[in-house]
Amino acid sequence: MQLAQLNLVIRLAGEQRDEAAQRLATGRQQWQGANQQLEQLQNYQRQYVGQVQRESQQGIAVQNLVEGRRFIAELEGLIATQQQTVEQQEANLQVLTEQWVAASQYLNAVERLKDSRLREQQQSAERREQQLVDDLYSVQQTLRQAAAR
Repeated sequence: MQLAQLNLVIRLAGEQRDEAAQRLATGRQQWQGANQQLEQLQNYQRQYVGQVQRESQQGIAVQNLVEGRRFIAELEGLIATQQQTVEQQEANLQVLTEQWVAASQYLNAVERLKDSRLREQQQSAERREQQLVDDLYSVQQTLRQAAAR
């Protein structure tokens, strides 16, 4: 593969890595948002349960107690649903992380290939140059020997 082609592949691989990084950042924000919602629901549930317990110690109507328990059950359902959302976001975040790592590794591999090709070209040019110097020296030696005769 020619250096110009490798430069194109490197540019495209860099774009893929950057896009993967953007998707990862978005996924991380979504996971954090879902996690914050879960924490808010859990905090609200703790506060509500505490309030119901305090009210029940002071005496509460049976209807209010039943409605309070129903509401707590609804909160538990919302928390369970939100926990699933957090877990899904976590799994998505793992996939996005793996994609970013793969894109980064690919870019690094292509960059190493380019560096290797550059070194090979440089070594080849140095060998040709050395061969020319050797040939020139050989011709000069031959001319000196012919002139000395």
